[in-house]
Amino acid sequence: MKPQDDWRRARNLTVSEWRLLRRHGRALLAVAVLHVLLTLLLWWQGALQLPPVLLVAVTAGLLVPGLVYLILVESGLTADWREPSLSMPAALVLLLAFLVTAFGLNEARSSALMLFFPLLLLVSFRLGARSLLRLAVLASVGYLLMLAVAAWDHGVRLSLTLEALQWLVFTLVSVSFAVTGSGVNGLRRRLAEKNQALADALEQVRDLAIRDDLTGLFNRRHILQVLEHQKGLADGGIYPFSVCYVDLDYFKAINDAFGHGWGDRVLRDFADFALADLRGGDYLARLGGEEFIMVLPQSDLEGAELAAERLRQGWGERDFRALNGPPKVSLSAGVACYRPGETVDQLIARADHALYLAKSQGRNRVCREKT
Repeated sequence: MKPQDDWRRARNLTVSEWRLLRRHGRALLAVAVLHVLLTLLLWWQGALQLPPVLLVAVTAGLLVPGLVYLILVESGLTADWREPSLSMPAALVLLLAFLVTAFGLNEARSSALMLFFPLLLLVSFRLGARSLLRLAVLASVGYLLMLAVAAWDHGVRLSLTLEALQWLVFTLVSVSFAVTGSGVNGLRRRLAEKNQALADALEQVRDLAIRDDLTGLFNRRHILQVLEHQKGLADGGIYPFSVCYVDLDYFKAINDAFGHGWGDRVLRDFADFALADLRGGDYLARLGGEEFIMVLPQSDLEGAELAAERLRQGWGERDFRALNGPPKVSLSAGVACYRPGETVDQLIARADHALYLAKSQGRNRVCREKT
């Protein structure tokens, strides 16, 4: 199995907050669609006595905002909002629709409010205890007001005792769902924290696997994967690429004269300097010791040679004597451009040979491959 496949499987261990948010939005829309279907069924059976205007308002007032809501969530436009799921506004719209439908019912009045309980459980994944309790209390007060308006408008055909009992049961169940939901919300928050910790740990492990410990640059294993990817693009005619094999001159003498601590410091300083000089899409890796390789996508041999020469000249101006370190440290580089059909090892070998030519000609220079 390829290393990138291993990392893809490892990332799947973490829970994507964005995927959860999308599922939450779809579930809320599903509740809205279910209520629309229930409303139409009750109306078709003759149990729902609502003016056509209110019936259309309930249907359109759920479906149209529901689709807009889903588009906002699916597109990620709400990702940076304080509550990206918009759970409270969505719950209030649904609650209003439930109450309007219940207003047009008599014997089946409570059936129009049954979906409020799964709604409470659903939004508990996003809302805290206080918000859930406020929603439950608001639903209870809204139920009372709906009953008052229904009694004033067309009279409540059921007994006041039964209506009061249904309201009390609705209120108690709503509060119990809110309390239970607050526990669910706490579990979700702790899961989110652990999920983030797991994601961070996986990222750290990945960095350890592809990064050099001393310089923080890519290591040999990862840069070979990069080269294979660039080879595939070049063989497919997407764009060419070149490599620069870089070696710091007389590095052993620095370790011998100033100690390995200064040698490590020079390596880190070179890594920082070279990274700052690269383009956004270029790659730099430490192959080992004082050897480095630059991968330059969309660069021909001349462009890569210019990049290596610019790096050589800029690095050659660095001076560590003011810090009681070594004098200027030069570099030699060999440049090669990928030839379609060759292997990555053959490309590196040609760049290494060009580096050998630079060293044999006195170091502190850039040589290109012999064409």
